[in-house]
Amino acid sequence: MKKLFRCQGQPLSLIILAGGKSKRMKQHKALLPAAEGTLIEHILGQLEEYFDEILISVSDDKTFHFLKHKLNKDKKAGQGPMMGIKTALLTSKNEKCFVIACDIPEIDLDFLKELIALAQDYDIVVPVSAKGEYEPLFAIYSRSVYAEMEKLLNADICSLIPLLDRCKTKRIEMKNPSWFRNINTWEDYEDFIKEQKN
Repeated sequence: MKKLFRCQGQPLSLIILAGGKSKRMKQHKALLPAAEGTLIEHILGQLEEYFDEILISVSDDKTFHFLKHKLNKDKKAGQGPMMGIKTALLTSKNEKCFVIACDIPEIDLDFLKELIALAQDYDIVVPVSAKGEYEPLFAIYSRSVYAEMEKLLNADICSLIPLLDRCKTKRIEMKNPSWFRNINTWEDYEDFIKEQKN
């Protein structure tokens, strides 16, 4: 039986963004080998028992046919993560959704619980690093922000940062960010694999 995370008593949806082009890696990061088979399966292995619904945001649904979860294909190519999130929010059955990029291999569940606990009073809950950098691809989004995303995309604004000022957003400092990493290069990936083996 799933131990579902809840916000105001209601379950959340999990949205994993796997539609990027991985230009620097020259192959799809989500499909890189990891402890659970592939990197995206490694992420799913940590999270799937806590969410009522799981949506995989993709640009090509044929690439991820091996996953048992629902694939959400971007309605329009070339508009980055915002389009992926917007498409998934439109499909989601839950008001609150946790969005994570497929290149964030380790999740601090206690920190995620903090984000969820704050989400009841906000449209978006987003972590901020000590350097003041936002992490909008590890954040809670309400389905209701879909309309603001649509306005930005119609104005050819694909960055998620302007969205934060247009919605009721809670910014939360990452006080213990040592677990947080993005796999952007082969060096990042090799470091991750070495740690997995130790």
